Amino acid sequence: MIANKVAKINENMVYDQIIKFLRQKGYKSDNTKKAYEADIRLFFRLIKDKEKKSEIEFLTIDDVQLTLDDFEDFIDIMMEEGLSHNTINRKVASVKSLIKYLASKDIVNNINYLKLIPHLSGEEESYGVLETSEVFEMAKLAYQTEREQREIKRLLILFALDTCIRKSALLNLKWSNFIERENDVLVQGVDKGNKKFRNIIKKDFYNELLSIKNESPKVFVISKDAINDMMQRLKKLMCIPEERKIVFHSIRKAGVNWKFRMTGDILEAQKAANHSSLATTQRYLNYEDVGVLGAVSSLENIDQDAYKKVDHDTLVKAIEACPKDVKYILNVNIKKLINNETV
Repeated sequence: MIANKVAKINENMVYDQIIKFLRQKGYKSDNTKKAYEADIRLFFRLIKDKEKKSEIEFLTIDDVQLTLDDFEDFIDIMMEEGLSHNTINRKVASVKSLIKYLASKDIVNNINYLKLIPHLSGEEESYGVLETSEVFEMAKLAYQTEREQREIKRLLILFALDTCIRKSALLNLKWSNFIERENDVLVQGVDKGNKKFRNIIKKDFYNELLSIKNESPKVFVISKDAINDMMQRLKKLMCIPEERKIVFHSIRKAGVNWKFRMTGDILEAQKAANHSSLATTQRYLNYEDVGVLGAVSSLENIDQDAYKKVDHDTLVKAIEACPKDVKYILNVNIKKLINNETV
């Protein structure tokens, strides 16, 4: 009975202190208080996945012992949602201010990591997009050039492309999240913000993944730092300029773009990305070919059946002039036709 009362007091202590913190912020302006509260609620709702107990009223002392990873994950999610850098910085600052306050009350143990939380520049450009062909090259180079965990890194890159799952969810993925079925393998789990995902992969690819299985329940036993360091090395090998803003998240974007190009349906791309907002998916899609002639101008005086009438050599030359991703899609459709599948 006494233990239960102590636990209840500890739970109430966190919320009571948050209320005191917000009250201080409201001295100058009630709007300021509301902004801080909204930022704090959003942070814990996204980062502390405790079913419905992620609301600040239910936070425990353990819940507010945060890490640098928690803040990095929060920034990644906000970047993906297309929020401006200034807005993200403000939201992060709100939570940092709360954590410092709780530390002053001896509720939070460690705040040394706070100075390491990145402050985003004023530029509003989001992470860049990789072409599918570039991702395949990255996977190949990872296996050929990385000194450690080369097969894990290769499969991580390919799996991220295939499923479009976020990095944080990939690193939390367990073998128990896979369900073998008759013709494929279902991958299901929960991402940040309690967002469920369901993906399908081929059995052959799943069997490749099994080659890295060990005693750990997790599929990809690798650190975030190792992934980030790998990306820096691979970008250098591939001569990818920094201006493109390529990060591991760019692989997820490549996967979403692939789904869109394969289906021509933005709703399928939204489903692949597991986005709540269609506007977020639209920001993912690579529409950067500014200056290219539009559909009407491009197709004027062009025979729409020309590909059926030209000789083989001309057709091959025309295909060779297409972007690599277009050739990938063509080859996928050829394979389906050979296997008597629906294109």
